[in-house]
Amino acid sequence: EDQYAVGDVIAVGDVSGFVENMNLRITQLRNNEGRLITIPNSQIGIVQNLSKDWSRVDLTIEVAFDSDANQVLDVLRQLADEMYRDREWRSKILESPQVLGIDKIDHAGLLIRIWIKTRPLEQWSVAREFRRRLKQTMTQKHLMIGIPQQLSRLDEAIDDMLHSRQDGQKTDHQLDTSHSSHTTSEG
Repeated sequence: EDQYAVGDVIAVGDVSGFVENMNLRITQLRNNEGRLITIPNSQIGIVQNLSKDWSRVDLTIEVAFDSDANQVLDVLRQLADEMYRDREWRSKILESPQVLGIDKIDHAGLLIRIWIKTRPLEQWSVAREFRRRLKQTMTQKHLMIGIPQQLSRLDEAIDDMLHSRQDGQKTDHQLDTSHSSHTTSEG
């Protein structure tokens, strides 16, 4: 039914891999570790084809919360355009990459999503090259990766408790000192 063919990369249930062989009874996949996985066709329900007609790099990058969002988006657009215009990579990238924008803001920073439409089975090499270039660009432009932030503060109640405890310790110490003085003066 043209769901997949030999040479496609598919995911079936919790297994995925390169389709090496298929017949009326079985489909055989080779996974990333080189394992040959044989699946009876009768057990195949939902198939995800990762290489039918075209593929996509779905890349996210988390930058520091205090980054200038407009600057970061501009830098990513420039990087994506440079890679798209590069003769070596242009043959693997089908359309100009899309810097979609900020997908999330949280304690770790700004999460930015980029989509790159590629020829079938080229999404992994394109993603690796984009990440390599991204690392170089971030270093050159002094852009920082997002790092989870945590703010610690003392409530007034905890602060009051600490002061009370310190006052109590002083009082105990003063009692010890006055007791020593009293004993010394009697002696």
